[in-house]
Amino acid sequence: MKILPDDFVSYTQKVMGGSRFDRFMASFDELPSVSVRVKRGCRLPMGGVDDGRVPWCDEGVYLKQRPQFTLDPLFHAGCYYVQEASSMFLAEVLRQHVDGKVAMLDLCAAPGGKSTLALQTLAEGSLLVSNEPVKTRANVLAENLSKWGNPNVIVTNAYPSDIARTGALFDVVLCDVPCSGEGMFRKDEGAIGEWSVQTVDRLWRLQREIVAEAWKTLRPGGLFVYSTCTFNLRENEENVRWIAEEYDADILPIKISQQWNITASLLEGFDSPVYRFIPGITRGEGLFMAVLRKPDCASLSSGERRRRKGGKETKASDKIDLPWKGWKGLGDGFQYVQVGEKVLALPCSLTPYYNILREGRVRMLKAGVALGTVKGRDLVPDIELALYDNLDTSLFPVFEADHATALAYLRRDAIELPVEMPKGYVLIAHEGHALGFVKNIGNRSNNLYPQEWRIKSSKI
Repeated sequence: MKILPDDFVSYTQKVMGGSRFDRFMASFDELPSVSVRVKRGCRLPMGGVDDGRVPWCDEGVYLKQRPQFTLDPLFHAGCYYVQEASSMFLAEVLRQHVDGKVAMLDLCAAPGGKSTLALQTLAEGSLLVSNEPVKTRANVLAENLSKWGNPNVIVTNAYPSDIARTGALFDVVLCDVPCSGEGMFRKDEGAIGEWSVQTVDRLWRLQREIVAEAWKTLRPGGLFVYSTCTFNLRENEENVRWIAEEYDADILPIKISQQWNITASLLEGFDSPVYRFIPGITRGEGLFMAVLRKPDCASLSSGERRRRKGGKETKASDKIDLPWKGWKGLGDGFQYVQVGEKVLALPCSLTPYYNILREGRVRMLKAGVALGTVKGRDLVPDIELALYDNLDTSLFPVFEADHATALAYLRRDAIELPVEMPKGYVLIAHEGHALGFVKNIGNRSNNLYPQEWRIKSSKI
């Protein structure tokens, strides 16, 4: 049994009540569940044994034990995402309350579980701006979304106020706010060590500041999803009540099954629909989620109306000359733009948001699909192109690597290619899924896998 802070134990027992609290405490004697979301047509993780479906997410699967995901090349190919099951509840929220193509903002998105889930769940053609204020975490977010392979996303590294200041408006805003992390105590000893009453008091105030900026980015009638991974009332029900009262927002219900064992509001006198996932009761870690609707009558400033139309146009073209034989672009619906030495393919639906963010000088780490980097007359293909879901693999020669060779490639080792392999850029694949590129120069090949992504473990 982990040693929990006395103040946390006494407060949480009071909030949860006797029997519920006893079941929660008993969960510390159990191993946390392991779960993944699998892309359509992809297999389970290597070594992973199916232990049932995650009931609120069609693509979610529990595993009987935790495999060594790093040893599975398809983990690096973006064929599945390792995500805690409770947080997959966002899929149910989006399926019940979002119709058709939408623009969505994930405001505090790292490491990317909810963003990749949104891209997997929303209607085709929907777009996502996935933001993370902390630079190191934003880099991880960009990596994970690049591996996911969906082009309809921009990754930004900005504070909520920076996004709000651009005037960009979204149909859906997810505000998974920084919290005291009580729901992660079973998995993260560090979260226990960082917890204090003072931290909770600081965070619920910070959360309201974040919500105030996030609310500015939501269009009238839009959907606002508030979530934490903690248990206390201050950061959960009390904040949701404040949002509803401060912004005249409606709190929306989600249809759920009693078999899911999701807990309702624990705040006395507040019976609005909110959803608590408590270890020992629900199969997953701690999560709180509530869904609100912004009033349709909310007014827009003239600046917001102007910026909603897309700001200044980016210089882009439907065609671009690239030095790859047979290149015809990514197909209809893309525009192309060169930023520095990087050539990007932007879905047309994404371009207005790209323009708004660029005009607002928001730092963008990823937009659409990076095709490659210009080097003289050459264009060195980017890892994002290799991982793009709809890549035409006839564009490059493909080398199908066995398991050992695939791991060697992911370590950035030199890969020996067959003598008959054409010179130039070669796509490395494993089990039919692309991993990245090498450049075959005849007597050897140069590994183009990103240095910062390489497998660093010496145990492989």
